[in-house]
Amino acid sequence: MRNRPGDERSSERGPVGDNRRSQDRRARGKGAPSRNNRRPERERDAPRKKPEQRLYALEAVVDRGFEDVVDAAADNLTRRVHWTIIKRTVADQESGKPVSATYVLQRDGVDTEFPGLGAARAAANKTIVHPEKLTLSKAEHAAAKK
Repeated sequence: MRNRPGDERSSERGPVGDNRRSQDRRARGKGAPSRNNRRPERERDAPRKKPEQRLYALEAVVDRGFEDVVDAAADNLTRRVHWTIIKRTVADQESGKPVSATYVLQRDGVDTEFPGLGAARAAANKTIVHPEKLTLSKAEHAAAKK
């Protein structure tokens, strides 16, 4: 086929048939990459590091109270000692999920950490009496009347 005067084709393009995959096309970015053109592979021996967690801490007062203590040094006078139980939570900044939580009993300027609230309350000599245990059942109430 000859080039017509209005035809923009040139003979530089190469043959038209099945031989379209030439080195020209690969150089332009089409076709499979050659071994030399591939991206350098990551080193397999070094695992990818997780991004370091961004953490924040918050404190909340869970319980407070006082205890009357007999002071042996001051002629057996009673002294009122105030205590506070604080929950210290460390959480992830992105997800907001708590990472750790400890309970701190503050008494007389001394901070003591406990893993759970029950242990901190026991150390403060505070026992929780549940209301259902304070209220007598109907059967107990009837038995008490007799």
